[in-house]
Amino acid sequence: MNYIEYRTDGQGGLRRALTSATPLPAHGVRVAVCAIGLNFRDVYVIRGNRYRAAAVDRVPMTDAAGVVEAIGDAVTRFKVGDRVCSTVLPDWIDGPLTAHDMARSPAVLTEYFDAHENDLVAAPPHLSVIEAATLPVAALTAWHAVAELGVVREGDTVVVQTTGGVAVFAMQFAQALGARVIVVSRSEDKLLRSGAWATINTAATPEWDQQVLALTGGAGARLVLDMGLSDSLRRSARAAAYEGTVAIIGVVQEQTNPLDIYTVMNKNLNVRGVETGSRAMFERMNRFMLEHDIHPIVDAVYRFDQVDAALDHLGSSPYGKVVLSSRCE
Repeated sequence: MNYIEYRTDGQGGLRRALTSATPLPAHGVRVAVCAIGLNFRDVYVIRGNRYRAAAVDRVPMTDAAGVVEAIGDAVTRFKVGDRVCSTVLPDWIDGPLTAHDMARSPAVLTEYFDAHENDLVAAPPHLSVIEAATLPVAALTAWHAVAELGVVREGDTVVVQTTGGVAVFAMQFAQALGARVIVVSRSEDKLLRSGAWATINTAATPEWDQQVLALTGGAGARLVLDMGLSDSLRRSARAAAYEGTVAIIGVVQEQTNPLDIYTVMNKNLNVRGVETGSRAMFERMNRFMLEHDIHPIVDAVYRFDQVDAALDHLGSSPYGKVVLSSRCE
């Protein structure tokens, strides 16, 4: 069987390549790719930036949902016809993150990809494949921060910065857990769409941390999700409650982000990074989404041959996720 895959040309674009399938190993699974969720790192891989050159001869993108086309003789986790999602760190099955877990990631901008059965999770049955393709990075990162850290309880206040893919999932998860969500953004239209308990427009209120304190009667937020905006860490720490948590879930800016160490010490804050999540976290998240009937917010869908337009759209700060769709629905 021959199929098409897309490879980076090192000049900011992609080229189509015809590839021949190889025999599946005993635990191998061949997935027909139906949809791919875009992430900001895909822009850097394909187009580069001032810190890194565009990748050369690489199949980009990591977030796919599709249908199992074939399986190896020893596969037990899936059968032909099952709908599955890729995992971004397939070696991270469960437990704490290790250096080994960061060693590899999938390459999914292709008609088919092969994976070990342990590298995949079942797509939630209540989601379309387009919705399921948004889960591996954005949803799982948000889930890790909001649910897996174990710091949010019903009635707590959670601050979410921006309205991109990770942020929108964080709002949905926090609201489903019964938290009061405060969304911080410079777009009034997107703030109105959020349905949050409270919103802060940073264009009008740049000192948004003080507004968080005002909204919470001076108590601050139990969890602040920091997207790595310019000077965001200092404000995140000031907006957090005593014994609160600042979870760094994004790196939007490209320069060093200073942190107010005194505030961290004085409030006994926990400041930590959040790297996507393990397969076990992914499966727990999927069960939670099914239980609460949570559906991803998809801002736009493009065909595979419209990658450039999709990347441009991603750069325009969409509300929710941008997806490439091939077939299967």
